[in-house]
Amino acid sequence: MIISAQKGKANKIHISIDGEYRLTVDAGFWFSCGYISGDEINEEEYSALAERISKRRCFNRALNILSRRDHCEKELFRKLVRTDGETAAQSAVKRVKELGLINDERYAQALSKELAERKGYSIRAINAELLHRGIDKYTAENAISELTLDESDKIKLLLDGKYNRRMQDEKGRKQVFNALLRLGFGYSQIRSAMREYDEFSEEYDT
Repeated sequence: MIISAQKGKANKIHISIDGEYRLTVDAGFWFSCGYISGDEINEEEYSALAERISKRRCFNRALNILSRRDHCEKELFRKLVRTDGETAAQSAVKRVKELGLINDERYAQALSKELAERKGYSIRAINAELLHRGIDKYTAENAISELTLDESDKIKLLLDGKYNRRMQDEKGRKQVFNALLRLGFGYSQIRSAMREYDEFSEEYDT
């Protein structure tokens, strides 16, 4: 079998075997793989080259995904395996981890803080979201343990801020109650916070 390479758009190189197109790689990889157009290649060598190219493509896709936002290991693997297969996905995740581009502990801490402070999630909801993303139970618990805001205080902040206008009538209060439930807060927590809100409002009005 004869391997040949033809320059494509941008930085792409199209690889053919006996004149039939097979693969596309970036120029940097092609010039480092040890082949030139016209070289003879057997099936075993081609399979090894194709696997290297698959892993390279998957690694580049991983970098592109991480350039948009941080991911944990399992979350990144799930995205990669759908298009690149298990072997390439595992290789890419391992490589970006070695480069320090993913770190589950760091990711869990940052996400926990964001969900607590920006979205108002409860501890229970934060834990559920971390597990859903692929964070293991131990790492999730450690990340959550570093949060300092009391849940009762969190509800009060939401009632005084984001949901303040809806607290003025019964329909709005029901909407607020249900919204807080969706954030993972318990019935008793919400009722207690709403009573304190009402008591404070009455005191302030007088």
